[in-house]
Amino acid sequence: MNMRLPESSVRRGTILILIAVLFWGGSASLAKFLFTTRFDTLIVVQSRSSLSFLLLFLYFLAKDRSVFKIDRKDLGALILAGVIGIAVTNFSYYYTVGEATVATAILVQYTAPVLVMVYAVAVSKDEVFNGVKVIALALSLLGCYLAVSGGEWSSIQLRGWSIVSGITSSLSYAFMLLISKYLLRKYSVWTMLVYAFGFSTLFWLFINSPWDIADKGYSMNDWGILLMFALVSILIPHSLFASGLKLLDASTVGIVTTMEPVVAIIVAYFALGESLGQIQVLGGVAVVSAVVLIQLAETRKWIRAGRIRNGG
Repeated sequence: MNMRLPESSVRRGTILILIAVLFWGGSASLAKFLFTTRFDTLIVVQSRSSLSFLLLFLYFLAKDRSVFKIDRKDLGALILAGVIGIAVTNFSYYYTVGEATVATAILVQYTAPVLVMVYAVAVSKDEVFNGVKVIALALSLLGCYLAVSGGEWSSIQLRGWSIVSGITSSLSYAFMLLISKYLLRKYSVWTMLVYAFGFSTLFWLFINSPWDIADKGYSMNDWGILLMFALVSILIPHSLFASGLKLLDASTVGIVTTMEPVVAIIVAYFALGESLGQIQVLGGVAVVSAVVLIQLAETRKWIRAGRIRNGG
């Protein structure tokens, strides 16, 4: 029987996360364009998860209703995945962007892999301490800083409520990684996403009701734009992200996702004409090096494990 080798799972998981990051990073410039036209932050964030839920719900309602089957005891975790993991993470990040700077929002949110690693090693014991992973994490954080700030500390600003939203963004993103990993041990990617998007949708309806949305007077063309943004910014990448997370450690995924700001900066350079200096390029190289390092380390771990099982 031709069984897929564990090391190929690591490779496949890493590729899935990287493709998700390409979508997330690319959609950052698109989000910036939407914010500067006729869409406010709230409707953009709300419509991402709500329209994604509607598409998934209708599809599986017609094709495979077994996706909706869950154990009642996991309902609380699914609610938290939707409300905190998706809704709070997205809004707190975009709020920090608006109140502080993009560089600040990205850097603060991407301290989350540190929290994930500490929790997974010291609290849940799901992972063991790994020196190579620590080095990769430090390299990725340094690379993020250089890439988004150009090495200028003055571009990193937290003031007023952005202090709260920035910290919330990091904590909720770390929580999203951990709760998603927990749920994916028991449920399919689609079951987790349907419920997470669904509870995120319910949460936003309490914050911004259908009547308030109707008062905005969005046209069919506007809704078409929001639908396309939902597809490329959350539905497709979150599906890829969850599939990769199912194959990798949560801390490994956290490190790989630090590629997102690098992708966002490159896209902004070509699409929006934003600057790209040598320090930023150096930061990008550091993040790429961290991703390669963690991928090699994980592959070697599986190879060693296979040799031990085979008596090698």
